[in-house]
Amino acid sequence: MASAVIARAAEQAPIRYTLSFAEAAAHYVDVEAEIPTKGKTELVIFMPVWTPGSYFIREYARNIVALAASRPDGQTLGAEKITKNRWQIATGGAPSVRVKYRVYAREINVRGNWVESDHALLNGAPTFISVVDDYQRPYVVRVILPERWKGTYTPLLSGNEPHTYSAPDFDTLVDSPILAGSPLVDSFEVDGVPHYVVTLGGEDAWDNPRVTKEFKKVVEAQRAFWGQPLPLQSPYYVFNILAGSRGGLEHRNSTVLAADRWLSRTQDGVTSWLSLASHEYFHVWNGKRLRPVEYGPFDYEKETYSKSLWAVEGLTSYYQHVFLARAGFYTREQYLGAISGSIAGAQKTPGRFVQSLGDASFDAWVKAYRPDENSVNALFSYYGGGSIAGLLFDAEIQRATDGKRSLADVMRAAYARYSGEHGYTEAEFLALTNEITGQDFSAWFTRVLHTPGNFDYQPMLDWYGLEFEKLAEPKTETDGKKTEPRDPPKGWLGADTANREGRLIVTNVRAGTPAAAAGLSVDDEILAVEDYRVRPDDFVRRLTLYPAGATVKLLVARQDRLLTLPAELKEEPKETWKLKVRADASKLQKSRLDSLLGIKS
Repeated sequence: MASAVIARAAEQAPIRYTLSFAEAAAHYVDVEAEIPTKGKTELVIFMPVWTPGSYFIREYARNIVALAASRPDGQTLGAEKITKNRWQIATGGAPSVRVKYRVYAREINVRGNWVESDHALLNGAPTFISVVDDYQRPYVVRVILPERWKGTYTPLLSGNEPHTYSAPDFDTLVDSPILAGSPLVDSFEVDGVPHYVVTLGGEDAWDNPRVTKEFKKVVEAQRAFWGQPLPLQSPYYVFNILAGSRGGLEHRNSTVLAADRWLSRTQDGVTSWLSLASHEYFHVWNGKRLRPVEYGPFDYEKETYSKSLWAVEGLTSYYQHVFLARAGFYTREQYLGAISGSIAGAQKTPGRFVQSLGDASFDAWVKAYRPDENSVNALFSYYGGGSIAGLLFDAEIQRATDGKRSLADVMRAAYARYSGEHGYTEAEFLALTNEITGQDFSAWFTRVLHTPGNFDYQPMLDWYGLEFEKLAEPKTETDGKKTEPRDPPKGWLGADTANREGRLIVTNVRAGTPAAAAGLSVDDEILAVEDYRVRPDDFVRRLTLYPAGATVKLLVARQDRLLTLPAELKEEPKETWKLKVRADASKLQKSRLDSLLGIKS
């Protein structure tokens, strides 16, 4: 936000909210907002339709059960709903109006509201209304706790009264979750900044002190990467919601994570949790302070398009694993295993030939959060695909500069230059890369970020002395004599299926597979193979009885119509995308990878 806007906002009287939970067991939060009118005879108020970090129109106003307005003396005022998320209030000349509304809050995820009898997690966008065209102003929030709830936790500024907090502007209000209840809380400090891990749903299953201690190592590794004190002027909160799902949403001074309550029982589980936390914490820099120019200030009532989500999320996904190695949670082999999984996921996604990373970024609003059965054929993830681009980008910078520069140098320079009010355009990010490296990366950006197709892994492999592991050939020698395989390669169809109440249903058909060539479709019910009835639990074995190259007849039911589809089976692809250090890798090549991972050779 521009400094002038901040200054004007600070001069205004605040909007004051009171949050209460009279019917928490029914998942309600009651909100009362006291809004100064500035002498206006009419006010138009709104609720955001999306939340930063989650690029999808979520229509939060749908959860408002009732909304009413009154004068300070209680006299009822008219409040007419005029759009899906706006209301018009006739103030009657009152100096302020009180708006009361109830929000249904049972979205157990990182971006919604979740209220139960013993706790509440409230995100800003689905909770707070404000004034159209006048929302950049101060805010005060007071939380009235039910008797058995012990405390409130939020990165908002603490007020003079208990459970009362303030925000200088709407962006801060929306970007500051509030957790209330009796959670597990542990903390540490880095650079004098307190960090709190606040956990709901852990009870006796979750070792909060253990994960807090380990998370500190990740924070320290990221702080060392940037080479300067943390850019946090207030405590940082990890709101850790243990409801079984997995996800995260970044905020400027906090994050909300969703994870499984059993992860802290093993080191592998802790590392899995730390991978998620590492990703979200890197957003403290990349995404919240260093950002594409489109991502702030926001219009909370419409989409904000950018082709640079690959940089916000993809580069963050790349570095989240690097920091786990630097913090001591990954060996070299474990790191290569994590990256191999990302590469395998990309290579098995036909959508990479259709959608570039830039287009995937731009289309996030209408495609990324609405996956369907054809998404694998039409979409490419700016998370997974972007993380691979980060790996290749880093290696290419090092290769082009003979190891004198890396992606870290570009990120630090970008932070120094663009982490203020302005943000960066992709052209500026490219120009900075060229400046730091002394090379022209224009063709690389076009090829890797804006052209659908395969990635070229070879330069990265050669730089680090890596290769993709080859599958072992089947043994063909018996008693020293070479023999031919007894059976030809088994046939492969390439469709995913599920047993749905005893029916064999096609759930996914990837482009380029025999299933796609045969015309098999999602939701087809496969009844028979070669005129013989097939049961759901026998389908995979049945196909293996036919050799690659054989054409088999599939009897399917599609919308109650029987069809016979000839399918020419192929041999299942045997590519492996598992990275390993080459046997002939030089000491220099190995040292490059060890340097990236902070491993002492």
